[in-house]
Amino acid sequence: MVLLFTSMAWAIFFGVLGAIRGIPANVVESTRSFGLKGWQYTRHVLLPAITPAVVSGANLAWCDGWFFMIAAEYIQYQGSIVTPPSGGLGYLLARAAYDYKDMNLSIILLFYITFIVVYFNILTWHRLMERASTGTFKPVFRMDLSGVGKLGFARATSWLHFGRLHWPKSFSIAAQGLRKYTRLERAVAAALAFSVVFFVLYVLVGQFPTLATIREGFSEPPAEELVRLPVLVALTMGRLTIAYGISLVAAIGMGVLAAEHRRLAAVFFPLYDIGQGVPILALFPVVFLGLNGLLGTPGIALELTCILMLVLDMIWYMFLNIVSAVKNIPTEINEVGQLFGFKGLKRITHIVIPSILPSIVTGSMLSWGTGWNTIIFAEYLPSTEPTIPPLSIPGIGSLLDKAGYEYGNTVFLIFILGIIATIVLSMEGLVWRRLLRRFEKYHVEV
Repeated sequence: MVLLFTSMAWAIFFGVLGAIRGIPANVVESTRSFGLKGWQYTRHVLLPAITPAVVSGANLAWCDGWFFMIAAEYIQYQGSIVTPPSGGLGYLLARAAYDYKDMNLSIILLFYITFIVVYFNILTWHRLMERASTGTFKPVFRMDLSGVGKLGFARATSWLHFGRLHWPKSFSIAAQGLRKYTRLERAVAAALAFSVVFFVLYVLVGQFPTLATIREGFSEPPAEELVRLPVLVALTMGRLTIAYGISLVAAIGMGVLAAEHRRLAAVFFPLYDIGQGVPILALFPVVFLGLNGLLGTPGIALELTCILMLVLDMIWYMFLNIVSAVKNIPTEINEVGQLFGFKGLKRITHIVIPSILPSIVTGSMLSWGTGWNTIIFAEYLPSTEPTIPPLSIPGIGSLLDKAGYEYGNTVFLIFILGIIATIVLSMEGLVWRRLLRRFEKYHVEV
């Protein structure tokens, strides 16, 4: 349940966040003039503004639940398999793929799950998205049409200038809230927080973690690979970056075409339903076996499989955000572009891409986050037979898998999770929040 919740909640959260930030300033000023506050402001302004984002985010969240179904219903830890007593489609699919290695049954179950997801999306989510997109606010953009298409390397690097560190918003809010308390009060609050953490660990583990336990965790395998930790992090980040670049280019092309051409939308949206509905973790062994048979080198086959799995997972977040953003470009902007003679590629670079940059950043945050979820599984191919060793490629994801699947080193597992959380928060503070702040300054009031 926790895995499903963490995979589903953020799609709705970031969608709502982007929708609230996109409420036109003139609408907010009008509500103040009419004295709308509290529940009236929420009912007449916030709810209509976030309805499309809630529906599209719920669609993504629903598909994410199917995506992580196998990981939630089939857990391997320290060589043993843990499954829910009631079973499920994910459990059955995992048994067919990993235990019995029955590719025929696995493909049949994949088609069955895909049919359920696609049919449910057509029956419910597509209709809800069409209804939710009517009668709502248009997004707001501020653009300098004289130089809006100059997206060169120098300008791109200026966006990522690290002259000032932007911490995650949760850290900023916490710091501002703590300023009104004295040092003694903050020290007492920190002590209480640590006490709660230790109490939870005691309830879960049965004993407090001692220094000897921690030392033992860092002296057992795979702790010896800590000397290679910077290299492993770089390899994982490299795979994520390659997959993100491929996903971004493909999502922009598909999203713009799907938003502006109904015939192409009739092709891309079923692909979206299938891509989001097929559990990648079940497709993972099938793709690896195919590439391994074609190439004959397991290491290269697993590397390519990892990149392919990341692309199939990351692309759809940006695709849906881009489609929604392109459809909501104000008609006045398109008319101005026609007056300036912007057609074809020039229109894409001068009008479309600058208009959808906030949605690209929001979708990129979601894609990058779900990429971390996927790469933990994609860098490591487990084996259910004692005579066959598992196959892995070097990376922090496979290191985490070894700590849990092979050695059951809980201390080292928690340490690697902390490293990954630090990397994710650093990316959010150094890159994504800076880009969001940058693009919020450019909009056109319509």
